[in-house]
Amino acid sequence: MKKIALILAFAAMGLAAGAQNLNVQSASEAMRRGYLDKAKKLIDQACTNDQTKDDAKTWYYAGLIYSQIGGEVAKPKSKYKELDAEWLEKARDAAFRCKELDTDKEFASGNNNVFGFVGNEYYQRAVKAFREEKDWVKCMTLCDESVKIFNECAMKEYAADSYILAGRAAMNAQDNEKVLKYFKPLVRTKTKDNLVYTTLFKIYKQNGDTNEALKLAANYVKFCPEDYNANMMLAEAYMLKGNMEKGNAEIQNALEKTKDKMEIHAQVLAIAGATLENVQDFAGAEARYQESLTALPNQFVANFGLGKMMYNRAVDKLNDAQNVPLEDETGLAAKYEDESKDFFRKSIPYLTSAISFIDALDAETQALNRKNLFDCLNALKVVYARLEMFDEQKAIKARIDSLVQSAN
Repeated sequence: MKKIALILAFAAMGLAAGAQNLNVQSASEAMRRGYLDKAKKLIDQACTNDQTKDDAKTWYYAGLIYSQIGGEVAKPKSKYKELDAEWLEKARDAAFRCKELDTDKEFASGNNNVFGFVGNEYYQRAVKAFREEKDWVKCMTLCDESVKIFNECAMKEYAADSYILAGRAAMNAQDNEKVLKYFKPLVRTKTKDNLVYTTLFKIYKQNGDTNEALKLAANYVKFCPEDYNANMMLAEAYMLKGNMEKGNAEIQNALEKTKDKMEIHAQVLAIAGATLENVQDFAGAEARYQESLTALPNQFVANFGLGKMMYNRAVDKLNDAQNVPLEDETGLAAKYEDESKDFFRKSIPYLTSAISFIDALDAETQALNRKNLFDCLNALKVVYARLEMFDEQKAIKARIDSLVQSAN
């Protein structure tokens, strides 16, 4: 968010001596000349004086003066740097009091400027709590104040930044209720932020709320018609509802949008494979993964996706074998075990290709893919053990040990 400057429009306020108490006039003049200590003392008196404490003009200047004091905090050599540690709260309260008393909207424009300055300060403090202090609760509390203030003035567009920051803090705090609180209003404002949609969609899926997931994905497509990710989300939402026809139609829409961008097109095909795998359309998933590899053979996503799918299907077959009653003499358990080994064998070339892709990356990118490499190696270790390929397993285990040691 860009910082909001405090604009002091004195001429428009008409400071005639007979129109106000001397303290307010003197405070505004002291502020104009930069004597903030004097201005603070005078405006504090006006805020408690029976003749001026219920005057919107008094509180308007109180908001301006305390905002000016806040502006001095960022100046290391300012003599007013520590004039009032509670300047922010006092400026906020003054702006709200001014709005309450200003029934004719005489000071609305200038007071909104104070609101904007104050709201931005709460946001900047929330950013500090997020980035430096890692205090998620404090960040959310400050964002709440920022949102409240921006919604009070003609700067509601700035509230979106506070909602997003608070939502990210809630994600870090693993508080899904708060994530919903902060991200749902953004959808109503037609946000184009991918993080908002993907995070809400994940929560709705976890909660088994397919209706909300579908509505969210439909809004994503409506508000971001050029974003292929929106179509992929809507495809998954339809499939979660059991509507494979509409789901596949949305996949085609996403593929159409990316047809001239080969790497992205291949990625969409791989995502389509994962989407179909999630609804147990394994044949459809494999076909999409293979299409992705045809378009871009040297990649991680489709190779790992296929390898993982084959691995998981092998594990499912093992579980099926274990669930066959001991007294069964039909050979069903052996059949499942053979099918499991077949899937394990099929996973090998894809897992090894995924590993080779990571190994060919530069050192910095390899570091970012450490978890992906670890997952591939661990899966391959299990595969080799199940297939009794112990020499191959030994080599993989050595790589895993080396990876663990380098991380410590």
